[in-house]
Amino acid sequence: MILSIPLFSMPLLVAAAMIALGFLAYPFSARLGVIGIGAGTVIMGVVVLHDLPNGFAIQGIVLFGFTVIVGAWMMYVGVKNG
Repeated sequence: MILSIPLFSMPLLVAAAMIALGFLAYPFSARLGVIGIGAGTVIMGVVVLHDLPNGFAIQGIVLFGFTVIVGAWMMYVGVKNG
């Protein structure tokens, strides 16, 4: 499977910024850090699944579908343990 992901797409840059802010916020507030990292991961997974030409092929669904599931789980854990 050849992946051709546009690196300078605005949603992917927003997702990367959210993940980076999550890492920066983690020492001060673990909840906000985990929620930020999870939200960035969900955005990245959804954008890549939607924008790839073969994003909904079995390899893309497995690889990026797991990123969406893990990101949503991180957000759930961050909100639930409040």
